[in-house]
Amino acid sequence: MYHYQEYKPDIRLTPWVENYWIATDFVSSEHYAKILPDNCTDVIFDFDRTKGISYVELFGTMTNFIEFNSAERGQMFGIRFKPAAITAFTRIPQMELTDRAVELALVETLFDKSFYETLPEKQSAQEIIAHTNNYLINLLPRLYSPDKQIIRAVEAINLTKGQLNLTRLANDICLSQRHFERRFKTAVGISPKMFAKIVRFKHTIQDIVKQPNKDLLTIALERGYYDRTHLMKDIKSFSGDIPTDVRKKTEIYYAPDECYV
Repeated sequence: MYHYQEYKPDIRLTPWVENYWIATDFVSSEHYAKILPDNCTDVIFDFDRTKGISYVELFGTMTNFIEFNSAERGQMFGIRFKPAAITAFTRIPQMELTDRAVELALVETLFDKSFYETLPEKQSAQEIIAHTNNYLINLLPRLYSPDKQIIRAVEAINLTKGQLNLTRLANDICLSQRHFERRFKTAVGISPKMFAKIVRFKHTIQDIVKQPNKDLLTIALERGYYDRTHLMKDIKSFSGDIPTDVRKKTEIYYAPDECYV
């Protein structure tokens, strides 16, 4: 369908950028490419070197999977921001972007004209990454201050793989439940409960793919689901597939460590 590769950002950008990715060599297929919720925010450039950039879109935090026709795409380059991290670059409340793809120019551009014009001229992935690293590093002195309490909450949910008491978490970061919910949605785009569900889903998917002979009930209980049915409901909701299908589509549901360069 296409070739996909992820790249690590410069170490100075790791508090904000999860990774960069490049997708190329798109070919026609009877299957649509699938993107799953991951609690991140992506800025995606679609371009070719003869026509320049076709569009730039900001994809907010997703609560559902989306499918797209890969045959209609050119080369794609993405900047994947960590949960809540893009708020250091823009003051737009992230809940306004949830489950939406918005033209970046209609929101608040993170990039000046020179960045747009120069990006398609880069001849290799390494040049694209270096160009983007340099640009974002130059922005660091002008970043907005992040919501440190929400960043702590995000880290706690990720550390426990989505399995912790959210009421207790709100108390731990000295927020009332109402303020916790509101500020989390503003910074991340979704509620703490939905965020934790997606974190748990991501780890469950890895278990299903990497341990094909492991009983689903065992996986469900280890990941904090009530039972096998509860697990299957979340898998279906976030991926559109059942666990049997997930195990048949490992190239979609699991990217090995070698994916990073």
